[in-house]
Amino acid sequence: MDSAFEVTAEQTRRRRAVVVGLLVTYALLAAICRPLTDPALVAVLVVGAPLCWVGVRRRPRRAPPVGARSAAVWLGLLGLGVAVELGLWLGPDDVAHPTLSTLADPVLSTYPGRVLGYLLWAGSGVWLVSR
Repeated sequence: MDSAFEVTAEQTRRRRAVVVGLLVTYALLAAICRPLTDPALVAVLVVGAPLCWVGVRRRPRRAPPVGARSAAVWLGLLGLGVAVELGLWLGPDDVAHPTLSTLADPVLSTYPGRVLGYLLWAGSGVWLVSR
């Protein structure tokens, strides 16, 4: 029986094409903003706030329970990452001990680098919300 709410493969492809087009347009426009300015903050919030809202309001698909071993590995990796970043943040910010943001500065200081950064950031947000 045909339902009025069925989504065809063609509709799915079109929807994906529209989303990708919007993401690319967003990244090209947002990258014009100089880093660490109010316009850059607005550019981040324009996409970030709605994605967070959708992500919080949406019910995730049912997933199998996570085992204790798997959870321990991921929590260990998270703890290690937090410890490294915290140690670098509290320690000297120099060439010998750079933070992740210091390492990313040469890439993000260029327009193409910022476009790529916005694409990766917004694209990963859309991917997480659509899961």
